[in-house]
Amino acid sequence: MKVCCAGMAAPPATVADGLALAGKLAGEARAAGADLLLLPEQFATGWSATEPRAEPHILPALFRTAVEHGIWVVGSCYEGYVRPRNMAYVISPEGRIAASYAKVHLFSPDGEDRACTPGTTPATFEAGGARFALAICYDLRFPALFTHYAACGVDCVLVPAAWPAVRLSQWDLLVRARALDGEYYVAGANAGAGSCIAGPDGELVGEERGDLVLAEIDLTKISAMRVALPVMKDRRPHLYTAWKNTHEW
Repeated sequence: MKVCCAGMAAPPATVADGLALAGKLAGEARAAGADLLLLPEQFATGWSATEPRAEPHILPALFRTAVEHGIWVVGSCYEGYVRPRNMAYVISPEGRIAASYAKVHLFSPDGEDRACTPGTTPATFEAGGARFALAICYDLRFPALFTHYAACGVDCVLVPAAWPAVRLSQWDLLVRARALDGEYYVAGANAGAGSCIAGPDGELVGEERGDLVLAEIDLTKISAMRVALPVMKDRRPHLYTAWKNTHEW
């Protein structure tokens, strides 16, 4: 299963422009041998903490793009018009929703927690013999979600993002750290520079082709890493729960 992360240099001028670019990138990704295309957070409208904008045309366009190019597509858009949810949808090559995820950790420094409704549920799906999971941007700073995915046997976490250029070094560090923590792949598509894929050893992998970064999800590397360093087996969650109940604020 080959995953492709798409970068977008700047927010699109219009939703139509964003959707057209997504279609173009899907064609390029498929031509490069990708089975799944991951688009950045709010790729068609641009991310806004205080003025999230739901656009009804985005999801149907993702259906058409997936079917036209015979590729899995993961795209982000808002759902709802009063305190909408920041969503990621997984569309199969047959044009069906395979999974959906609402951003759990909203970016309070810019007010996203006041403008949007947070999600409460993790999301996983199967594709091409691999198990995938979803997170969005700021979620990267919260390892508990990623530990849960590791406990679920996930092989790759897909992270659409709109990470600012001033903190790209932190983005790179967190993508790699979450991959190493979970001993799986983490693929991050950023709305700007820095789209990347980290392997189960925390090292960046993948081939850059213009705005695309591609990498094969190698299940044997995941298995080898988990045998050599059985982190999930050696966890002591009963202690963590006790500490939380007695020591945390």
